[in-house]
Amino acid sequence: MRKSAAELLKLLYSHKLRIFTTGDALTLTGMAPSAITQALHRLEKGELLGKMKRGVWVNRLAPDLNPFELVPHLRSPWPSYVSLYSALADQGVIEEIPHVVYAVTSASPRNYRTTVGEFHIHHLPEHLMWGYEFKQFKGGSFPIAEPEKAFLDLIYLALIPRSPIGFPHKRGRKWNLDTRKLSQYALRFNYPPLISYLRALVSG
Repeated sequence: MRKSAAELLKLLYSHKLRIFTTGDALTLTGMAPSAITQALHRLEKGELLGKMKRGVWVNRLAPDLNPFELVPHLRSPWPSYVSLYSALADQGVIEEIPHVVYAVTSASPRNYRTTVGEFHIHHLPEHLMWGYEFKQFKGGSFPIAEPEKAFLDLIYLALIPRSPIGFPHKRGRKWNLDTRKLSQYALRFNYPPLISYLRALVSG
């Protein structure tokens, strides 16, 4: 490993950078862009870094890296947060753990296959980008929807014609969700099919 790559790795460790951009590396090191590009690719070749998309990198030496941490970086500068099946599974609402990370964004939808996991990021209108919080996870953090918001995001997307998202299923017991919060949040969606679905669900 050349000196520039070794120095970059040392700086990433000392600054505890888990996910960063090429611009971050330039600012951190003061190296020339060509030198940074070479250093990043050397570290990627050595499997010390992972390239998530153009200009976004993950430090594979970061301890306890959670794939959810990557979500706000994939569609940046537009906001994104973990939702749908991933948020419901993380918070114990559903038993099945998805094999991909589900998230929503105000940007266009997109799927990513990376060295830390596969991501399916779906579009929500900008006025529906609320109802989430940042969850601390050991050395990192990530934005994740409240259970009720994740459930409503899922129903909303499932109701859209030709949507790749299907309706959720529950085996054996009712959904462990706050019905009052569900009703309040559903009104904020201002989407009649969602209200109708929720009323049928509650009455059933």
